Amino acid sequence: MHSFLALWLCIATYAIATKTSRFTLELTWGTGSPDGFEREMIFINGQFPGPTLEITQGDWVEIDVVNNMPFNSTIHAHGIEQINTPWADGVPGFSQRPIQPGDTFTYKWHAHQYGSYFYHAHSRGQIDDGCYGAILIKPKHGLAKPFDKIGADVKALEEAESKIQPLLLSDWRHTTSQHTWELQLASGLESSVCMDSLLVNGKGAVNCWSREDLDRFTNPGIGPVLEQNGWQMTDKGCLPPEALELLLAGDSETNIDALPEEIFEVCTPTQGSREVIKVPHKAKWLALDIISTAGIDSFSFSIDEHPLWIFAVDGGYIEPLKVDAITVANGDRYSVFVQLDKPAKNYGVRVASVALVQLIDTTAVLSYESGWGNYRNSTCHGHSYCEDDDDVDTITSTPSINQAGLAISDNVTFFNQAQMVAFPPQFPQPAPEADQTFIMSLLTVGNSYTWALNGSAFNHAIDDEDPPLLYQEPNPNNPGGDITIVTKNDTWVDLVFTVTTLNQPPHPIHKHSNKAFIIGQGVGNWTWSTVAEAAAANPGAFNLVTPPYRDGFVTPPTTTANTWLAVRYHVVNPGAFMLHCHIQSHLNGGMAMAMLDGVDEWPEVPGEYKK
Repeated sequence: MHSFLALWLCIATYAIATKTSRFTLELTWGTGSPDGFEREMIFINGQFPGPTLEITQGDWVEIDVVNNMPFNSTIHAHGIEQINTPWADGVPGFSQRPIQPGDTFTYKWHAHQYGSYFYHAHSRGQIDDGCYGAILIKPKHGLAKPFDKIGADVKALEEAESKIQPLLLSDWRHTTSQHTWELQLASGLESSVCMDSLLVNGKGAVNCWSREDLDRFTNPGIGPVLEQNGWQMTDKGCLPPEALELLLAGDSETNIDALPEEIFEVCTPTQGSREVIKVPHKAKWLALDIISTAGIDSFSFSIDEHPLWIFAVDGGYIEPLKVDAITVANGDRYSVFVQLDKPAKNYGVRVASVALVQLIDTTAVLSYESGWGNYRNSTCHGHSYCEDDDDVDTITSTPSINQAGLAISDNVTFFNQAQMVAFPPQFPQPAPEADQTFIMSLLTVGNSYTWALNGSAFNHAIDDEDPPLLYQEPNPNNPGGDITIVTKNDTWVDLVFTVTTLNQPPHPIHKHSNKAFIIGQGVGNWTWSTVAEAAAANPGAFNLVTPPYRDGFVTPPTTTANTWLAVRYHVVNPGAFMLHCHIQSHLNGGMAMAMLDGVDEWPEVPGEYKK
């Protein structure tokens, strides 16, 4: 009897462990109006954003992507490490051939991770056309969690986590990604930086600020340049194209007359909609996965009168941190608890761009069940130019951040990445030494829209490489030059990103495959050949004990001086992976590199993919 029970338990456990979650994502090209303005865009299973993929840690995942669009595409599962399945990473020319119109590609991978992720197109700028959706991987039973450190009912927190909701933060443009690129070529200027609206879970509206607010919130760092030239932020809240021409174009030829007025100058309000997060008034806690699918902007995020307990970052638990606001860069994911202990009414969920080039924001709503109102589709969002409160949906809660994403008082606490500690600790002790160091130079090449991650722009002709890099024997000369990193398996690698020209924004660098440790950053020139030399000269700039563990790393902006950022990763998953800036115009412009990881243990691609 006992042996039969043991056998039954073994079979049951195996069955659970090998469960497969299956999904079908059909990509179509049609007309939509998420912010009240109609344009062509991508739908996934007929909706925008695409459906949320809910998975349990330990599952195998199969996703059939059916491309019923008139152009090629691929789908990348952002933050999924693809351990032992590098052919499922979704990068054309690297891990697969592009999915042709009318074809289907099946992605198969193991969910050994838990937490918050998202999927998105990895073909040119299709993420800017709406091709994305959330991935939520529920932690397996018995996984250690840091919830007892919050000082609340752990069972209530676990219940909230089991019902966690994705909150996708996006920017939105009224031109398709293809037309946006064509305008950059015609103008000779990186004109994609000016957006039309911000969206929360695909909802928003074009929100035109008053001239008073535009002048009041113009960044002091850019104010002198505008004043000296008799310029001001445009009615759309953007730097005028002439200012970008002065600051970014250098000696390259430009033709800003090729840009229609609505790209930078004209703001026309729309009747969009607001996302409303409804919560039962009896609930004690709410859990949210804050996910940035933005193409351009970084955001400030906060919920009026409700502090945020951050308990996971980029899909991994951390020692919980209580904050009032978070700066969310492209590709970031923050899992937060919100204590529902306020009077029943509507509270503002604030999202504001912190990019220097544009003033733009939006407001969603957190609504306790008995306090939810009949929201109309307002374009005013409670700003000072809305004079008739009868025509708008007024939110009376007190914000932590203003329209420009800045703290409204000294008492507002923003998330500080330097305080982030993985739970349980992830960085080995003593700290492993790096076997290789790659020092990269981030800059524009030739003009303002051609970017390089290491001195040379990435050539997107590789997207159509057949066979893809993973299907070939690894070769340091393929693609070669400044855009190729070659490593051996089970080694430690340091990546040092140096930003050596002024007026560069923060660059959110995304590493495909496994995460990396952010071990140091600083202002000034990087003058060392290794991190060990740099740490000996400037130990205060490094953390080699509890460094943040992430799949996205944001370089400091070069407002007044050059900057640098250093990360370290362990090569554990051989294959061809991409390292790139997650600002879509920068990636499109060439800010990417090929990582040929573990060339001494190169994987054999299954025959089904080689067809």
